[in-house]
Amino acid sequence: MRENCEVVILCGANSPERSVSLRSGRNVAALLKGIMPLRLIELQENIMPTDLDPRRSIIFPLVHGDFGEDGKLQKMLDGGNFVYIGSGNESMELTIDKARTKNLLASFAIPTLPHRTFRWNGTCDVSLEKIFNDIGGGLFFKPNCGGSSIDCFRCDEVGRCASTLEKIGRRVEWIVEPFCGECVDITVALLHGKALAAMMLRHSGDFLDFNGKYSADGAKHLCPAPIGDALTEQLFSCAERAFLLCGCRDWARVDFLLDGSGDFFFLEVNGVPGFTETSFFPDCAIASDLGAVECLKSLLEPALRRHRSLYR
Repeated sequence: MRENCEVVILCGANSPERSVSLRSGRNVAALLKGIMPLRLIELQENIMPTDLDPRRSIIFPLVHGDFGEDGKLQKMLDGGNFVYIGSGNESMELTIDKARTKNLLASFAIPTLPHRTFRWNGTCDVSLEKIFNDIGGGLFFKPNCGGSSIDCFRCDEVGRCASTLEKIGRRVEWIVEPFCGECVDITVALLHGKALAAMMLRHSGDFLDFNGKYSADGAKHLCPAPIGDALTEQLFSCAERAFLLCGCRDWARVDFLLDGSGDFFFLEVNGVPGFTETSFFPDCAIASDLGAVECLKSLLEPALRRHRSLYR
């Protein structure tokens, strides 16, 4: 680390994923404590701090969801000539949009589930009956530009959808996919575009919900995933292609569903992976024999080089 240069961790902000972001930021700060000069800033609003100097600060954005993963924060950082860790604003604008990302990757023969989108503002802008008829069977609903399994739900009857959406109350775009109850969740952590490990998540509920992701007694992390070398390599290749096609930088996490026949389906790219005590990315780093601290140090290295090049 250069003299008078610090890593500034930004977390929090105003989004449904604020609590997870705060946990990620605090955990990363604890892991890097004493290793390099750093400062943890817990944002209260979706604005940039005014006391940062791009010549002295390398930014580590750990804001999940709105502001941190939709490209807005990255645009502000670019506008202020800050060097920062992670993908740029165009990649973030793409990957936060699940439907847009799925459409792009499907065009490159990456397998995805059928999906539909609609907007909810007290009423639907499309026919829910048509969505049920088009996809068929039980459906899975989630905010198209949200994460952490917040406000996700399963619905088997069209008549219950509107009442569930009204109860949730979020006026957002939703994505709908088939509910695959027999599938298991697989996630692949990527560092500098290369897969670290594939993890299988075993959970007791209908789907991998918020509690399963972030509670100490949540989903069981099986890492490396017990799926055999051949399937692991296929998932690695698919995740690395997704990283490249989506223009990601430094790190990302790619989620899949795996069915009983060994077929897998891309779900989403996470541009700012969680790094809490129960998050998937640190365990993938440990499984790859890199370790959480060494993973973070490796993640910082390209940003340090960019900073030296820009401000030497």
